[in-house]
Amino acid sequence: MRRALLGFLLFAAVSPPAWASDRHAEPPCLSPGDTVEIVTAHEVVPPSEALIHVRSAVPDSEILRASLCREPDSLVYRIVLLTRDGRVVRVTLDAPSGKVKTIH
Repeated sequence: MRRALLGFLLFAAVSPPAWASDRHAEPPCLSPGDTVEIVTAHEVVPPSEALIHVRSAVPDSEILRASLCREPDSLVYRIVLLTRDGRVVRVTLDAPSGKVKTIH
């Protein structure tokens, strides 16, 4: 439980506030409180585990933003990273499994 809470705190620190999302962008992401409830209920992998998968997929990068979001058929983690060479990379993870869905 302590590890999950620590992971959430790290995750919440890099998550944008709910009001910061663009209305014309992707569907809104969950609030930190909703994220805690879903992680605590073991519906998704903890944020700390999700970040491990992202770092494996995009090594030598810095996490700029991370959010747990609802898609029509599932929950996903959306993570934005900055690579060492200055590229912005967007990674989508299947939240229940932690598997990388897309890298753009």
